[in-house]
Amino acid sequence: MEFLLQTEQPPASAATLGVLPIVGPAHIGKSTLVEHVCCDERVRDHFSLILFYTRNDLKDETVTSFRDNCVIRHRNEDAVGKKLLIVIELLEDVDEETWNRLLHCSSKGSMPEGGRMIVTSRSEKIERLGTTPALRLKCLPIEAYWYFFRTTLFGSDDPGQYPELTSLAMEMANLMQGSFMFANVGAVVLRDNFSARSCRRALSRTREYMDKNVSLFGEYPDDIKPTSWDHPRVTWSIVQERRDKYCMLYDIYERGSQEEVPEIPFSDMLAGCAHPRGEYEILFWKSRIPPYLSYVCKCEIRDMSAS
Repeated sequence: MEFLLQTEQPPASAATLGVLPIVGPAHIGKSTLVEHVCCDERVRDHFSLILFYTRNDLKDETVTSFRDNCVIRHRNEDAVGKKLLIVIELLEDVDEETWNRLLHCSSKGSMPEGGRMIVTSRSEKIERLGTTPALRLKCLPIEAYWYFFRTTLFGSDDPGQYPELTSLAMEMANLMQGSFMFANVGAVVLRDNFSARSCRRALSRTREYMDKNVSLFGEYPDDIKPTSWDHPRVTWSIVQERRDKYCMLYDIYERGSQEEVPEIPFSDMLAGCAHPRGEYEILFWKSRIPPYLSYVCKCEIRDMSAS
């Protein structure tokens, strides 16, 4: 907010454009943070136009095509001056030639004085683009993460009413690697199978899940590191007594609030109450806060007997 609303000019080398990098791993909340700030009335009153660029790659863009590919998120004809805010969401880095070309052309008249730019990425290399120190998003400390998970699981109930469930849930939270999505999905499954027996089984299966993926790929699986078709996660029902199928999970990707999403939620697969076959898309998680992104995952269902 200080960066966006400050009235002094950025360094002369950046002409009239101030740039704030926001860096953090996948699905940590970069888009959510930016959306929250851009919805603030002080920001909307300050800028005449807020533009979003979400194509993840700038390398083939010219200044004209870049402008055409931006989405207008807010227009304020009553704003003092013609200040412009551009938000660029990238997956990785941007090469120097492309960045300098866009920055140079923006500084030559297409960006009114006092303009600001926010660039988000998983790559720490974008820190070099900033005219101000980057914001870094990290996983919650375990104490805060446990508070988030237990509140998602127990709601307004006192966890002290369920001492064994609480102890088991705390162990699960320690295995979830700080993932907001795993916390939400896990809480849904455990709420629908609310018993110490189911929770013990879920904890045991979660440990198996972590160990299996470490043995296959040499690292703990989470939704913070991007995966690919060459490096899927292996998972299965965490509450069914007998497992006859397992699932290969591939890259998690985002869809906007207006885009279609799969009908089958990942929580149903973990609970063993969805029985698709072959290759599918599943709804990993749908955020309940702006920008209401849906996280979709490609998966392939296989028989245990075939593994």
